[in-house]
Amino acid sequence: MPDAFAVPVRELLDPQVLALNALAASAGWPPADPLALPLAEARAAAERHHAFLNGRAPVPVVVQDVEAAGPGGPLRLRLIRPPGEASAHLPVLIYFHGGGFALNSIYTHDRLLRLLARHGRVAVCAVAYSLAPERRFPFQHEEALSALRWVVRHGPSHGLDRERLAVGGDSAGANLALGLALASRGEPGPPVSFGLLFYGMFAHDFDTASHRLYGAGGFGLTTERMRWYWRQYLGEHTPAADAWAAPLLADLRGLPPLYLAVAGLDCLRDDSLRLARRLEEAKVPHRVALYEDLPHAFAGMTRFVRRAEVAVIQAASAVGGHLRGQPLALANG
Repeated sequence: MPDAFAVPVRELLDPQVLALNALAASAGWPPADPLALPLAEARAAAERHHAFLNGRAPVPVVVQDVEAAGPGGPLRLRLIRPPGEASAHLPVLIYFHGGGFALNSIYTHDRLLRLLARHGRVAVCAVAYSLAPERRFPFQHEEALSALRWVVRHGPSHGLDRERLAVGGDSAGANLALGLALASRGEPGPPVSFGLLFYGMFAHDFDTASHRLYGAGGFGLTTERMRWYWRQYLGEHTPAADAWAAPLLADLRGLPPLYLAVAGLDCLRDDSLRLARRLEEAKVPHRVALYEDLPHAFAGMTRFVRRAEVAVIQAASAVGGHLRGQPLALANG
């Protein structure tokens, strides 16, 4: 991994990422910064930025919105199916969007969700979970369990094969997905059989090499912003060492196979690499796909960055292949 202190940012990042950053800035749709704006304005800015990333010509899919019974009332789920398979009995990927628990939505991740459905040939169940600080840990984990239980109980009537079930997410959403995989070990019904984790936010820990290398702001996500996200999610008094809040600290034995898609130029890089080491110790099959020249949130850049699109297609193929009985070769620890 190159030393970010010695090499200019422009020589580390994929050139298409640099071009995208310049285009977004010139168009007036830069990434949202919740440290510089009131939260409501930051959320609106995030929606605008991702609308720019998604574009007006989405990947064709079939979309259906349903509701599950959540811990605080109805929980919205969006079912996304690949074209031509609207009525098929499909494997299902329960997916949680990123945004530090405080930003973003199922709308900001629309293009990514469509790509996962199409290239994985799965039904994606996207969860519109509650945002922090209005709702804090562990409320979002309770909503994740509600989504899983809805799929198990009601999924078959909506064309979902509950016997072929995966969980996935990016950043904060990867935290929820890993937490759900952990919690599902004690749930009745079919087990979660695969996990897809993009550049996850797995521990309340900023003393890592990747935070020191990439957390100052040259690559997008900053350490300061990560501290802010954790405060919104945990509040001031929730213990940061809680293994449900920080699943890197949990007992990982018995987890299903996991696919870790890792951004190399990301202050959260080491969250995923440390997780991989712990998975190896726990004898959990896994694969690490490290994209050394991509930053945090690359899965949302697929319309502009070819390498990001390839990474998402590879991840989708890993999920779909595993759920269809054609798994990738994985490290077994």
